[in-house]
This record gives sequence, C-alpha cells and structure tokens, in this order.
Amino acid sequence: MKIGVVLCTCGGTLNIDFNDVKSYVEKFVDRVEIVDFLCKNSNLDGFKGFDGIVFACCSDRSSLTFNEDRMHETARKLGIKFWENANIREQCAWIHDSVEATNKAKDLIAMAVEKLKLSGEYLQFKPLKKVLVIGGGVAGISCAKSLSDLGVDVTLVEEKPYLGGMACQIPLLWQSEGFASVCTSECVIPVLNREILRSNVSIFTSSRVLDVEKVDGNFRVKIEKAPQYIDPDKCVSCGKCSEVCPIEVPNPFDFGMTKRKAIDKDFRLAMPDTYNIVEGCNRCGECVKVCPTNAINLDAKAEIVEDEFGAIVIATGLDANKDVLKKFRYDHPKVITLMEFERIMANNFFGDIPMSVVFVLCQKDEVGYCSRLCCPITVKLASRLAMTRPETEITVIYKSLRTYGRAFEAFRRLAESRGVEFVRADIEGIDVGEDCLIVKTSEGEFEADYVVLAEPLIPSSVMLMKKLGLKLDDFGFPLEFQPRVINPSESYVDRIFVVGCAKGFRDVQESIESGRAVAVKVFEALKGKEMKYYSITDIEKCSKCGLCYAVCPHNAIEFDEVFKIDPAFCKGCGLCYATCPSRAIKLVNLEDEQILRMADVAFKNHEGARVLAFLCYWCSYAAGDLMGYYGLKLPPYRSVRVRCSASINPDAIARILLEDKADHIIIAGCPPKNCHHIWGNYIEDRRIKLLKKFLKEHGLEDRVRFEYIGVAMWNKLAKIIKSVYSEVEESKSK
Repeated sequence: MKIGVVLCTCGGTLNIDFNDVKSYVEKFVDRVEIVDFLCKNSNLDGFKGFDGIVFACCSDRSSLTFNEDRMHETARKLGIKFWENANIREQCAWIHDSVEATNKAKDLIAMAVEKLKLSGEYLQFKPLKKVLVIGGGVAGISCAKSLSDLGVDVTLVEEKPYLGGMACQIPLLWQSEGFASVCTSECVIPVLNREILRSNVSIFTSSRVLDVEKVDGNFRVKIEKAPQYIDPDKCVSCGKCSEVCPIEVPNPFDFGMTKRKAIDKDFRLAMPDTYNIVEGCNRCGECVKVCPTNAINLDAKAEIVEDEFGAIVIATGLDANKDVLKKFRYDHPKVITLMEFERIMANNFFGDIPMSVVFVLCQKDEVGYCSRLCCPITVKLASRLAMTRPETEITVIYKSLRTYGRAFEAFRRLAESRGVEFVRADIEGIDVGEDCLIVKTSEGEFEADYVVLAEPLIPSSVMLMKKLGLKLDDFGFPLEFQPRVINPSESYVDRIFVVGCAKGFRDVQESIESGRAVAVKVFEALKGKEMKYYSITDIEKCSKCGLCYAVCPHNAIEFDEVFKIDPAFCKGCGLCYATCPSRAIKLVNLEDEQILRMADVAFKNHEGARVLAFLCYWCSYAAGDLMGYYGLKLPPYRSVRVRCSASINPDAIARILLEDKADHIIIAGCPPKNCHHIWGNYIEDRRIKLLKKFLKEHGLEDRVRFEYIGVAMWNKLAKIIKSVYSEVEESKSK
C-alpha cells in the first residue's frame, strides 16, 4: 500500500519541529511533504496515484477550515481511495510544549498510518430518486410539492378521501405567529392542493401503507388502495349521483353532526375533485343509472400496489385523546371539543345560537405534556365568537394560559376587549341543569349552553412508526436524530423523515414550513453518499442470537434466517460490532485489529505515563479539541477518535492492558440523553463496569474508566486526563 503524509504547519504557528517529524515519518511511508496551509488548496499533486494519505494537521472533527469533509474531498481530487487524520494541532501542538508536541505528532501520525494500512473499501450508495410521503395534510402536500419542484418522483398516500387534512375542517386559520389575523381555509387549502397536480406526483387517497421492508438500500412498500368505486379520470363532479342517492349517513367531516349522501363529497372543495362512496351504501345502483360519464363501478375491489422508494416522509398529523374528557360529561351532546366547535360554528350552530359558551383548558396533567395549540385556538375562537355573536356570554376557564408569541397574545387582548372573561380556576365537574350545563370550578359555578373542552393532542401513527423502526419518546412521538437542534426532521432511521404535526405540535403555517424545509434534506439524501464506516455481517459466523438487532438504534438490521445488516442504512456506530459474541460483524475501518495496532505505536516516542483516551466521534472528541481552543496545557496523553464509545470492544481494551500497550485507558462517551446513537454511552458504561470485574482478577481493575463527556465539558475532560496521568506517574515512581 502506497501511503503519503502531508504535514501542515498552520502557517508556521505550531510549536512542532516539522523537519524532525518528517525525518521520522519518512522511515515508514512513501512520501512526506510539509505545507503551510492545507486549507488553502496547497499543491499536493505529488501524492496522485497513492493508495492512502494521512493529513497531519488540524482536527477532522473541529477544524473550522479543513474538517473531515474537506479532507475526503481533497483525497478524492487526488484519486486517493483512503485517508486518515492525525490531529497534531488541537490535541497536540496547542496543549503541549514543543518537545512533547513533536514527539506526540510522530506517534499520532504513526497511529494513523497503522490504521490506514488496514483500510476497507468505502461504501458508495445512491438510493432511488423516488419518495413516499405518508399523509396528505398541509405538511405532506407542501413536502410533495417542493420535492416535485426539485425533479423528484413522489407518491403521496392519504387515508382520507381528500387532501388537506385537519386544516380543511378549520374555517378560519390564523395567519402566523407574528400577524394577528385569519385566512379562510376555503382559500388556502385549494391553492395548496392544486400545486401538486403534477406528472411526477402520484396521489393515492383512501389508501394506507400495509408494509415496509428494506431491500438493497431502498424501501419496498406495500400500499392498499380502497375500492375505487368512482373513476377520478371520468368523474366530473356534477353531483347527479348524490341527488338520486336514497341513503344518508353521518358526515365524518362534521364529526357526524351533519348528514351526507352515501355517494357524495365530504365537503364542496375536497380534492381530488371526485365523489366517493362510503360505508352505508346499499348498492341500489341509482347512481350508476344517472352518471353521465359512466364513472361508477359498484363492483370495484381493493387494490394492493407495491413500489420501491429511496426515502420516506411521514406527515400523518395528530389525533385527539378524547378518553380523558369522559369525566367532564363528554357524552353529553353540548359538551364538545375545540375541533367539534369549529364545525358547529361553521354550520352556524345549526340555527340554535348559544347564549353562553364556556371553554375549558387544559388536560396536560392527564397526558403528561402541553399540547401547545389549545390556548391559541381557544382565544381565536373566543375572539371570533365575541365579534360575530356579541350577545353570547363567553368564559375561558384555564390553569395556565399559554398564548405564546405576538399574534396569540394579540388575539387574547382582542378577546378581552370584546368581553370574553378569562378565569383562572380548577374544574371540579360539569353538571346537567334543567336548561343548561353547569361548570363547577374552584372560583364558582358558570352556566353554559355549550362547554368546549380542549382535547389533548396525541400522535396519530404510533404503529406505523414502530413498523418503520423509528425510536419514539415516552409519549409516542418520534425522536429526532442527534444533535436534534440541527436535525429537526431526521429520524434515527436513515432517509426516514418526519414533518408537521407527526413530530409535534405545529400550526398550519409551521407545518407547511416544516414540509417544505425537509424537502431539501430529502433531496440531499437522495444524492447518495460514500461511507467510510459501516458494519457488515459474516452470515457463516452468525449464531442468530439477535443481540445486534437489539442494540442497533438505526433499524439497519433485518432477520432473514440470519441477522443481516443493510450497510446503506447503517450509521457506522459500531454498537452491533462490539456486541456480537460470535465476531460475525465487521466494523469497516475501525476494527479491533486497527485499534490494537494503533496502541502498539501510540507511545513509541514517549517515556512517561501512557494514558490512552478513546473519545467518541462527536461529543467527547470535540471536548478534547476544545481543550486546545481554550489554551489548556495538558500532559502528553494519546487519543483515538472512535465512532461511538460503544464501538469499543471490551476485549480490545483488555488486550491493550494485559499486553502492556498502555498504563491507563479512558473511554469517554456523550453525556446522558445526548448520545448520537441513543443508548451507546449507557451500553459502554455498563460494559466497562463488567470489564473491571474481569480485570480485577489480573489486578488491573483501576486501569480503565468510563466518563460521560459533552462538547462543553472540555474542562472536566482535562481534569480527568491530568488526574489519571498524575496517578500513573505516582504509581510508576513507587
């Protein structure tokens, strides 16, 4: 293997004797060059045709100018297959004196070379440029439209017969958090819907996803389409069928409070602009007789469609938890939810205008969280009702009113100015009087023609998300991939995204924003990737124990006679690799043998305490870099950047100590609740505790420790390194 090393002096600012380092490194590689600025596109043509290259420079994790992405790009431009980084700046020159930094640089480069010698092929994968969007509400529609604009083929699946979701049932939508006004859904929703009438968007309404499996890096999906009794290509929505239909059924669009014909549209502006037949039809055939375009087939059957996709977007919205409302006489026809009140107002109270309405907030104690939207919806409704029906007495009972932002506080003030009474009180019960309801509270009793309860909002597709292998929080909402603050819609499963209310509580504008924004992330994911770290299974060695499947946080492992890893879905965390008792899994480019060879040369140029730190890819390694950024001075430890703290096999740790390759080992993982691989830090913590029991038999139990280290905990990491180094030095002197 032909290997080269580039030494970067960072403009001559590093306290390293580069000529000394070059002379040392030239003994075991094919070419060494010293440059002043790797980040300034230095001429590296002398390395063209090499098999591997080591960039001895700033940190591939924390450099602000030449991080791992640029290193990878530079290697590719040179036609070099493999590369490694020797961090001779942040965790070397910046934290040690000149002699220590020079010696450490030699060892770090030697470690990188040893790792490079055992490099495995980088995995290249490009998924299908097709996306499945599950859910046809405003978030799903917006995402589908944006993906279509980017030239991506989209299949949109919606369980209801129409698109637009819950927003269609809300007559007046608030504009935004910053503008206290409303806009009619009869304007907004048709505009959204017609934007996805495109050749590269396939729309499946009255359909559901039956099954999803991973096949060769893509998603093979089985979709069930309900019987299509009315051909949308032929139906002209003339309404003649509905006119002759003798059957009336409750209309779900109005929560069963109104009637519709068995063949009808849920509402006039429903899209697709096609009539549909619902349960209750007696197949009398009258509609067939009058249809002018022969669009009706009462013998239609359900259809199963299979297709493959490169990515999935979940936009399934929210449901309401009405079970918790039973204690408030929700079975009474005049005790209703906020959404039901929206439809009652839309139908002008069916001619029975109330003289008093009491809104009741909130049920967060019942479900464990605040649904966020209830208070703004309530003040909007109360304000609107007070304007249109000034004779109606309106009271809002609340525990903690959360009208966040500018617009909703403005709505609240507007409601107060129109006579709406806001009362902070606990609800004790609701009684039925002779001609009204009586709301009993800690602040007295209130009479009401209608009691409107704020229904707690809950995720609507928990079973689907579990089927897709997504990790959920305690309430059933999907966990975003860490760091969540910059991955707001990415799940822990590669190329599955969650948008709109499917991932939390969002209003219509925020849901549209979410759908459009994630389209860019999906588009980027469909470009494919080249993966340096990934796991593969040797099926001949697999014992079918299933431990790999149990620890994988990314649903990259499937069972088909044996447990197999689909590398295209693998995040390269290494949890499965270090867990497998049969050694049937290979973590490409970070195996035990590479770790051991790095340990062999880690202290060749050091005579003091040999402290070796395995720092996780994102958190603790970055903390190590920040020790340099903040100018700390440390003893000359050695560090290895690993994929996750749990990618380190305890067997490798034991060998390093038993074979006297190091005096002490520090393993540092992400802090609690912040591991990029959910539970990797907890797993490794537990492993090290168990490993210590084994090492105790050899008198080595105090030679390894696990620590939780976040990026900002660089000072703690420094103290640990100093403490360990001093302890080892002291024990050596005895």
